Amino acid sequence: MTLEIVLRVLYTGVTTGAIYAAVAVGFNVIYRSGRVFNIAQGEMVMIATFMMVALMGAGFSPWTALVLSGIGMALVGLAVERLVLRRLVGQPEMALFMATLGVLLVMNGLGHILIGAEPQIFPELFGRDRWRIAGVNVRESVLVGTALIVALIAGLAWFFNATRTGLLMTAVAESHQTARSLGVNVRASIAVSWAVSGVISTVAAAVFMGGRMVSGDVASIAFVALPVVLLAGLETIGGVLIGGIIVGVGQAAAARWLDPLTEGGASLIFPFALMLVLLMIRPQGLFGWKHVERI
Repeated sequence: MTLEIVLRVLYTGVTTGAIYAAVAVGFNVIYRSGRVFNIAQGEMVMIATFMMVALMGAGFSPWTALVLSGIGMALVGLAVERLVLRRLVGQPEMALFMATLGVLLVMNGLGHILIGAEPQIFPELFGRDRWRIAGVNVRESVLVGTALIVALIAGLAWFFNATRTGLLMTAVAESHQTARSLGVNVRASIAVSWAVSGVISTVAAAVFMGGRMVSGDVASIAFVALPVVLLAGLETIGGVLIGGIIVGVGQAAAARWLDPLTEGGASLIFPFALMLVLLMIRPQGLFGWKHVERI
């Protein structure tokens, strides 16, 4: 094992883990300020990707397309809250979960209809330079995108933990009824969380898709982000960054040293194996709230 190989694994793991964290924090923002587990988070990333591709195809610059897509995805989030979730405030969590499952199916179908079958290359929005540092091939777009994700998650963590509005929205994660008793506007909290999640999805799509072929499979990143959510805990914001790095580095290490022995299977199952082990040991996650129920 050489230092160069270890550095490559760490670089790949940390940068990939940051992307997982960006998708995972979308789950957590909606749950923390709406008590809704949005299973359609991957489809939101897919729609954001297609929206940016469409805008760039219409002649907009990549950065303008990014900004307009962020605004567009915020409006999509608000529309989902208004049309689907507003009538379910105060209902059991399973009803809310099934509603987001319906949103997933609708978004998935619309995405495939709108994008068509012709694959396209997604540009690297955050720079195209390449460097070789300590034997590791480093991409400017990946470094800038990772830094942007870290700043975004840190800002969200500060908002929810240090501002009055964020703390009041956090009460919704306890229960809709408890939040109402404290004077929190549950519907407004859920609406804001979906709008913020839409913007997060746009940033995640811009970082993840840089230099890749656009396809509907981009939504599958949410399945790998799920272990990050459960590892960190549903209620935490900043903790998803640590969870993402753990999953990303572990997956990169499995790809480097175990995949040759398992025909590529080890890196695929690692995040989910880790998720199952953690659920058995600490169901609330590393940074999640431990709920105590009185009988």
